[in-house]
Amino acid sequence: MVIVSRCREDEPCEEDALQPGRDMVCGGYALYGSATLVALSTGAGLNLFMLDPAVGEFILTERNVKMKQRGKIYSLNEGYAKYLHPSVSQYLQHKKYPEDGSAPYGARYVGSMVSDVHRTIVYGGIFMYPANEKSPKGKLRLLYECNPIAFLVEQAGGVATTGAQRVLDVQPESLHQRVPFVVGSPDDVNEYLDFVRRFP
Repeated sequence: MVIVSRCREDEPCEEDALQPGRDMVCGGYALYGSATLVALSTGAGLNLFMLDPAVGEFILTERNVKMKQRGKIYSLNEGYAKYLHPSVSQYLQHKKYPEDGSAPYGARYVGSMVSDVHRTIVYGGIFMYPANEKSPKGKLRLLYECNPIAFLVEQAGGVATTGAQRVLDVQPESLHQRVPFVVGSPDDVNEYLDFVRRFP
C-alpha cells in the first residue's frame, strides 16, 4: 500500500504516481498466516496491528518497531546464483564462510517478499533481490513493491538501497519500472554496499 500527495488540485494523473518514494505520506502491508497482521506507517515510526477475530478489529500490538543494527539471516533466491554479479556472490560467500571465524548467517527465503521482509524487520538481517544477468534492471517494481517496503524499513531504522542509491530517492520514469532492491539492518546493508563498491 502506498499513499502520496496529489501534485495538482485537478483530476488525478500519472504525474501523481510518478513521485519519488521520499514523498510518500503513508505505507503498509498485510501479512496473512496463523494471524492477520498489518504493518503501517504514516511517517512517524512503524506500528504493527493484529486482527482480533473476537471483536473484528485490528489492535495495536507493537508501537514504533525498530530493527536490529545487525542480524543473523540473509534472504534471497539463490536459484539465480549463476547469474548474480560478483559483488553479490562474494558477499554471500562472506556470509556463509566468515573470515573472522564468527558464526555464518542462516539462509531463509520464503519467496513472498512481504513474508521475507517482515521476518527481516522483526529479527534483523538482509533481504536481497539484486539485479542479475537475466534481470539487469532488477525484478521488483519500484512504485508499488519497493517504495512502500523501503519506506517501512527506513521507518524502523533500516536501510533500503538499489545498490547505487537510496530506493526512496529514485525518480520514477514509468508506472511499472523495476529496480534492484536490498533492504535490512543498517550494518548488514552497509556491508553489502562495501562489496558493491569493491566489485564495480
